[in-house]
Amino acid sequence: MSRKSDRLARKATKKVNTPTVEKVESAEESDDDEVPVLEQGSEGEDVEQDSDVEEENNDDDEEQDSEEEVSTKKSRALRPRINNEDAMIRLTESFKLKGLPWIETMTITSTEPVVVEDVKDDMARELAFYQQALEAAKLGRELVKKAGVDFSRPEDYFAEMLKSDEHMAKIRQRLLDESASVKASEEAKRQRQLKKFGKKVQVEKQLERQKQKTEMLEKIKLLKRKRKDGGDLTLNDDFDVALDKADTNKRAKTETKPTKNHKRVAKDAKYGFGGKKRFAKSNTLESTSGLGGYNKMKGKPIYKGKGKVTASKKK
Repeated sequence: MSRKSDRLARKATKKVNTPTVEKVESAEESDDDEVPVLEQGSEGEDVEQDSDVEEENNDDDEEQDSEEEVSTKKSRALRPRINNEDAMIRLTESFKLKGLPWIETMTITSTEPVVVEDVKDDMARELAFYQQALEAAKLGRELVKKAGVDFSRPEDYFAEMLKSDEHMAKIRQRLLDESASVKASEEAKRQRQLKKFGKKVQVEKQLERQKQKTEMLEKIKLLKRKRKDGGDLTLNDDFDVALDKADTNKRAKTETKPTKNHKRVAKDAKYGFGGKKRFAKSNTLESTSGLGGYNKMKGKPIYKGKGKVTASKKK
């Protein structure tokens, strides 16, 4: 109804211009045949009027269809439900196949009707359905045996595969690849965890060694203090021996450090090491007047003879 009212409002506001037709001269008055011509704007107005009429008709049809649907729904809702069992039985008997063996129809009727006290009880209802289906299965098994039809699969029966061996081999290979990728990812994850754990253990080991070193130095200092003070060192002899060994090993390591070249040592002793280098070889007052460093045998070879050796022994 709203669309119809809007359309009527548009039509009321629209200005309608009536088309004017030129006068047509009769064939008797003029020799030439003339065709009536409409003025400009008349064709567009006629098209608009036709479209308005079509819209109005369509709206009327839609309203009529909607009213019919509402009426049919109301009639269906108000229609009474009839359960005519006699009529249904009569109709089923009319097209029922008779004279056929049971194996052709395989219809089974339960011996007892299904009775459920509370139909809204799901468990009771499902139990009744289960009992009815179980009874039908037992009766059907006996009837199939009487008909002489084999329904059990033999023990040596191998059914044909739905998929080919090549397809199953591809599936197997795909599953193996997936499992291998999963194992590889798990192994990589485990290695990362072990690496993190190894770093942690390494740090803890270094801290433990540092702690042991600190404790050992403290014990050595304590031992040195006791020896210096002249305390009783008879107790804990094993510990003292171990400390002495550790101290001697430490001194041996420090003493066995590589020394300088003897030429370098001699030059350092003669000319010094570092400091002022100018006039280092010049004579001084002490060097010119003093003869303490004079040696007449300097620069001459020394021969060790028997006489000298015996003379030295006699002395």
